[in-house]
Amino acid sequence: MNFFTVGFLLANLQLDLGLWVGYAIKLAGGLFMLGGIAEMSYVDEGVKGCRPLAAAFTVLCAGVAAALALADLPKESSALKSISIVSGVVTTAGAGLFFMKLLKLLREKPDIAANVPEVGRASARYVRMLIVLAVVLAADGINRFTGGTAAADVTGVIMYFTKIVSYVYLVLCTLDFNRLRVSFNSAHPVE
Repeated sequence: MNFFTVGFLLANLQLDLGLWVGYAIKLAGGLFMLGGIAEMSYVDEGVKGCRPLAAAFTVLCAGVAAALALADLPKESSALKSISIVSGVVTTAGAGLFFMKLLKLLREKPDIAANVPEVGRASARYVRMLIVLAVVLAADGINRFTGGTAAADVTGVIMYFTKIVSYVYLVLCTLDFNRLRVSFNSAHPVE
């Protein structure tokens, strides 16, 4: 679970550091997710079922980062706006699917983490975080394509406040994953 905790934070982080940097951070998150699968598969083989999602997420992030670096599209182009919105939605959904599948696995097999109530709380909080991220992404998409209008102003305000809420949820969910990591490590000490 050590790798999953770092992978969770990096894969779900939504920072405005530029598209290429954002996808490089998500790519690192995907690599940590794959490392978490390798780490946890020693305890339970069922976690290997998450590997295709983690691999697809990692390849997608690497592909988007490489394409954006090579394309060198003008910052205000509609093609770049469309690519960034679609890839943002797809990578957020990919990370969401992966971690929901992982949390479901931990709920179904209590011998893995030995803390089922904590997994349930983490799952519920993560679902709320994904809903907030969906609002952020929707507002961002509307804001990018309606620049200079009242709709852009409204969605900009919505995006600003929901992004703050999403950061709070990200911190809380990362702390939840850390508690699961501690529970996992105490149930399965390294020899």
